[in-house]
Amino acid sequence: MRLGGSPLGVPATPDMKVRVGQPMEPMLSTVLWRLDGDGVVPIDAPIARWLPTFPRADKITPRMLADSTSGISDYVTDPEFLRIFGENPIREWTATQLMERANSRPPLFEPGTDFGYAHSDLVVLGEVLQIATGKPLGELIAEHILEPLGMKDSEVVLDPAIDPPYLHGYTNERKVFEDSTFWNPTAFLHSGNMNAPVADIGRWVRALATGERLTPDQFQQMMGPSTAGIGPFTEDKYFAFGVVHLDDWLYMNPAYGGYDGVAFHDNVTDTTIVVYTTHGPASPATNNAIPLGTALATHLVPDRPPAVPS
Repeated sequence: MRLGGSPLGVPATPDMKVRVGQPMEPMLSTVLWRLDGDGVVPIDAPIARWLPTFPRADKITPRMLADSTSGISDYVTDPEFLRIFGENPIREWTATQLMERANSRPPLFEPGTDFGYAHSDLVVLGEVLQIATGKPLGELIAEHILEPLGMKDSEVVLDPAIDPPYLHGYTNERKVFEDSTFWNPTAFLHSGNMNAPVADIGRWVRALATGERLTPDQFQQMMGPSTAGIGPFTEDKYFAFGVVHLDDWLYMNPAYGGYDGVAFHDNVTDTTIVVYTTHGPASPATNNAIPLGTALATHLVPDRPPAVPS
């Protein structure tokens, strides 16, 4: 489902591309598991093998990066990053710059001892995957996910360009209502810099939920309650490798630069739901796709609606 606006009153259509955001994160985890299986990137090896000068590289592993247990500070909450981004949202960001912002603040905890969601983890993981293989992350994702799943209209991007047709994004997060379609997605490098139509995103969510691109053992490890017992997480409600698990539901809630989204998959009924929206002049500063997607999930699976955290 796609709700939003386009110039000149053009209505939103299902073939319009959006900025994917967070559903890209478990793509990195999937590529990681596949490369681990090939012996290219051992999931529990210290990242010092690929990034020897990165702080605590001898203690951080690819698994921790994918599972948000590395303790690296999130650059997205760094005041200096927020200032620069607010002044110029179309500027390009490099992995080096984002890692510098992440490391400008102390670590949150010792690697592997706690949970702390951080976009920084995905930046570092993306760099590890690229260095280990000698291939750009976009090529790796296309090879391991997009091409096998027939996601021909999806691509990882490194600049603000987005091929038509596309849904325009609008936001008032800079205190003025504006078209944010061409904000530079490298601000979320390796964690969301991807364009795709909703149908492709839905195809990916279902493949993710069913383990289509993994061996049964890899799938069980990636989907299992790896963070249960840490913070608020339990065996039934937890975060693992880029995905929130709510009992039988998988849940993702991307939001970036005027593009809000939500993705659900119910493992019992094999129901996949993807909704993307944009903002209006008076929209609240919240993800307005979540209530729409939750209502749709409740309608389709009334006996077991997802218990979305507030």
